[in-house]
Amino acid sequence: MANPEGNVMKIDINVDMGESFGRYILGDDEALMPWVSSANVATGFHAGDPLVMERTIAWAKKYQVAVGAHVGLPDRQGFGRRQMDISPAELRSDILYQLGAIQAFLKIYNMKLQHIKPHGILYRMVGEQERYIDPFLDTIEEYDRDLLIMLHTGCEALKRAEKRGLKTAPEILIDLGYDANGNWILERVKKARSPEEVAERALRAVCEQKIDTVDGRMIDVEGVTVCIHGDAPNAAAVVRAVHQKFQEAGVRIQALSDD
Repeated sequence: MANPEGNVMKIDINVDMGESFGRYILGDDEALMPWVSSANVATGFHAGDPLVMERTIAWAKKYQVAVGAHVGLPDRQGFGRRQMDISPAELRSDILYQLGAIQAFLKIYNMKLQHIKPHGILYRMVGEQERYIDPFLDTIEEYDRDLLIMLHTGCEALKRAEKRGLKTAPEILIDLGYDANGNWILERVKKARSPEEVAERALRAVCEQKIDTVDGRMIDVEGVTVCIHGDAPNAAAVVRAVHQKFQEAGVRIQALSDD
């Protein structure tokens, strides 16, 4: 839920970034930066490379955007959206490897890692699949208990994280569909959505704690951050529309670490 402060609501806007590779450009990351408060930066497994990672972090510093590690599966061809049968031990090592990579660049730019957000199918694996939930939380607890864990609001991993006393950042995926059971729907290729419709959806999710499903119903939802995917064809227009809609409604946009 966006936390009331007097009559002021506040929310974090996060966007997936740093997903280009070499000469292949995916998303206009610098154009997104002025409109967001947190950036989920790819850590080289599902997308990104060292040059892209550093460039994205440099932009985040320039625009005063908080940085999170967008850890993924080692699956560039499938963009981290295909299920892989990795072991819990592999999950742990892969996450630690990616956290170490992004921390090196953040150290150079005198920035702190705000959160960790799994990418693509890994988001669902560690958030919902019994084999991976506890190994994922064990890894975060061992690495840094102060790291915010960003996952879908209401998922099993966040429930267990809260019981452990870990820090959580439940999010609402405002540019994805929700099924009749309230589960978000993974898109193998991100589709363009109407900026105006996403902005209205975002405002309703924050102020009324409701979001529409593919079958036309409204379901309850709450979170401290809303996500927009940077690989959408019109991501910059969508982020700008959401930011402006929040401003017009008096919703304060701020990073999670600013609380």
